[in-house]
Amino acid sequence: MRQQQGFNLIEIMFALLLLGLVITVSVETSSGDIASYNRMKETTLARWVAFNQLAVVQTGKGFPAIGKAEGKVEMGDVPWQWQQEISATPDADLRKVKVSVFREGQASQVLAVELAYVANPQPKRRLGQ
Repeated sequence: MRQQQGFNLIEIMFALLLLGLVITVSVETSSGDIASYNRMKETTLARWVAFNQLAVVQTGKGFPAIGKAEGKVEMGDVPWQWQQEISATPDADLRKVKVSVFREGQASQVLAVELAYVANPQPKRRLGQ
């Protein structure tokens, strides 16, 4: 009687099946990581656009007027659009600034919204002061 050497066909097929499953799981995991990275990168760039616009308002001269504005900018080789809304607060010497950012032409998919408050550099004098 001969002793068996090597693997038989069933064992090789089973090993290939396991290898295929491992490769499939690895590819799905890495593609999920890539998608997550791209979402995080896009959101980070959108927030930077919003922070830059808030900084423009905060460092501007004078007290910002109530109203809306919008604009376009490129960051990270991506064209972005922003919408800004400046509104009154219960304190007359304070303005609320809201900046929403989305990819150019995709206003329905807002990627970042940032809020800030701007104080009047020359507050109105109150009675009794």
